[in-house]
Amino acid sequence: MIDDGAHKKWKSSSLEDSMADRLGNNAQSLKDIIEDIGTIIGDVEKGLECFSGLDKERLENERLKDTVRRVRDRMNIVFDKSKFEKCTSDLRDCNSDLKLFREQMGELCKPVTRTHRGKNYAIAQRLHKYTFKNYTDTRMASQALHEALCTAWSTPDSAHFRHSVRLFLETKCRDEVQLDLVISCLEHKMKQAQSQTASYNARLASSLALANMMTVHVKSKALVILGPGFITTSLDSNNTRQKRRRVVRFEDDSDKEHEIQSTPSSASREVALNLQRTRHFCAELVPKTVQPQPEAASNVSYKRRNHTAQCLGYLDTWTRDEYRHSFFPCCEGFCNPSFCKGEIKPEGLTRMDEMLAQPRSDELSVPEQLRLALRLVSAVLRFNSTSWLGECWGLQDLYFFEQDSDLAASLKTLHIKADWSKSPAGELMEVDSAGDLRFFEEAKLLHGIYNATVYNLGVALLSIGRWVRIDPNDVLNVRRMASQPCPLGSKYQEMTQKVLECDFGCGKDLSKTPLQHAIYEGIMLELESMISSLSIR
Repeated sequence: MIDDGAHKKWKSSSLEDSMADRLGNNAQSLKDIIEDIGTIIGDVEKGLECFSGLDKERLENERLKDTVRRVRDRMNIVFDKSKFEKCTSDLRDCNSDLKLFREQMGELCKPVTRTHRGKNYAIAQRLHKYTFKNYTDTRMASQALHEALCTAWSTPDSAHFRHSVRLFLETKCRDEVQLDLVISCLEHKMKQAQSQTASYNARLASSLALANMMTVHVKSKALVILGPGFITTSLDSNNTRQKRRRVVRFEDDSDKEHEIQSTPSSASREVALNLQRTRHFCAELVPKTVQPQPEAASNVSYKRRNHTAQCLGYLDTWTRDEYRHSFFPCCEGFCNPSFCKGEIKPEGLTRMDEMLAQPRSDELSVPEQLRLALRLVSAVLRFNSTSWLGECWGLQDLYFFEQDSDLAASLKTLHIKADWSKSPAGELMEVDSAGDLRFFEEAKLLHGIYNATVYNLGVALLSIGRWVRIDPNDVLNVRRMASQPCPLGSKYQEMTQKVLECDFGCGKDLSKTPLQHAIYEGIMLELESMISSLSIR
C-alpha cells in the first residue's frame, strides 16, 4: 500500500473502521493531523504552479537548477517566499506531531473499561482518602518547618550567614512527615573590626565550607500527638546531663544484643539537643568524620532497623501549628539514593524550564512524561498555600540534579529552593519569592484567571505535554496552545485545559478542601490511570 498510492485498500471502509476501533478516542487526532498535512501539501503545490513555465524551457536531461541559471535573464517569476517558509514550518510541525502520535500509540495498551464497582472499590476509596490526608499533613508540617527555620536563622549569630534550602518534592508520611532537605550555608563578608563573635563565625564558616551542601532528613510530628509528658521531658533534658548507663558485658557473644539495647533510645537522642539554643545550628548538621569499623552482620541488621537513632537535634514550632522537627543525617545505604549526598552532584544542578527548552523529550518515554506531570500535581497539593511554593510559582522555581545522563532518574531529585538572607536580629527572616503578583492581579480582570497557583500548574502541564518552555504571562498564547492537539493524547489535553481554567465546579480557593480534593480525583487519579494503562514492559 505504501508503494502503490492507487491500491484498493486505501478506499477500504473495513480498514478504516478497524483503525478507528483500534485508536479509539485518538482516531480524531490522527485524522486532524493527516488533514492538516494534506492541506499544507495542497498549498505548496498551488504555490509551485508559478514555476511551471520552466518546464517548457527545460532541455532534455537538463537539471532544473541549470535551466534557471540559463533563462534567468529573460524570465521573471514572482512568488511569496514567506508563504513557502510558513508551509515548510507547518509541515515540519505536523510531521513531528505524527511521529509523537505513532510513538504514543505504540506504547498505549487498550484501556480497561470499568463495568462495575468490584469488591476492592471500598479498599481503594479508603486508600485514596488516606493518601489525600497525607497531603494535608505534609502541607501543615512543611509550613511549620519553614517557620521554625525563620525563627532559628533570625538570631544575631545566624545573621552573619546566608542560607539556602532545597526541599525535595518527594516526601514520606506515615506516623510522621519526613521532608528531605539540602541546606547550604554561606558566610556574609564581614568587616575586620568585628569582635570575638566574628572570629567564632569565621572558624565556623571554614568548617561549613567543607560541607557546603548538607543533606538531612527532617521528621516533623505534631506536639499534640507526642503528648505533654514528652514536651516536659524534652525541656528538662536540655538542662540536665544524661546519666551514663552501665553496660554489663558477658563472655557469650549472644549477649551482645543486650549491650546494643542498653544504649540511649532514639527518643532520648531526639530531645538531647535543642537546635534553637545553639549559636548557629548549621554547625550541628555538618557530618562528623568517623573512622569506619568492621561490623557484624547482626549489628548492620540492627542499624537498618534503628538508623533514626542518629538524631542531630530538633526545632520546635510554637505558632499556629505546634510541631517538633527532628533532624537526621543522610543515612547512606538506608535512604532513597536520589536524596543521599553521595548521589547529588552540585555541578549538575539544572532548572526545570531550561530543560524543557532543550530537545530532550526523546530521553523520556510517554509513561515517564506522565509521571513527571503527576509529580508536579502532587507537589502543588503538598505545598500550596505554604511559604515554600509561592502563589505565582513556575517551572523556573523547580530544580533537579543531573545523574549520569539519566533524565528519568534525575527528575526524581526535583526540588523547590528557598533563600534566607541577612535580617535584623529578632525579626523573622524574609524569604526570596518568585512570580509577578501584579500581573496576576491584572489577569483576574482581563483574562478571568482567579487562581494563579492552579493556572501555573496548567502551564506546567502544557509545557510537559508539548515539551517546550512557555511564558505564563502570555495568556493568549497559552490558551491557543492548549486548544491544539497534544502529543500525549486528547485526555491529557482535556485535563490541561481544565486546570488552566480551574474548571472543577467547586470554587477557586485552593486553600479549601473541595478544590484540593477535586484536583486530586480529577487530575491525579486520572494521570495514575493513564500511566497504569501504558505498556512499559
